[in-house]
Amino acid sequence: CAVCLGRNPHRTIECAATQTWDKQFDTISERIRKALWTKDGKQLCTAWQREEGCTIPKHDSRHLCSGCGATSHGAQKCPRAQKAPSADAI
Repeated sequence: CAVCLGRNPHRTIECAATQTWDKQFDTISERIRKALWTKDGKQLCTAWQREEGCTIPKHDSRHLCSGCGATSHGAQKCPRAQKAPSADAI
């Protein structure tokens, strides 16, 4: 989820969490009418939050991580994000 950075099943398009999945950090983004915004009013690029990132270098939405605000990665690669279970986990 681009808001709480969790992998738990929930309607991510409507996530209203105020803290990350592990309760360690306050969230920095929110969903407004299905769009992703920082809490200080900047629209974020949703494609940037995905594993593959965004291929459009210039547009109005910001290339910032919705989990921590870094410009080097999106939510799926954020160090604060909940890790996927390993394939060999029992």
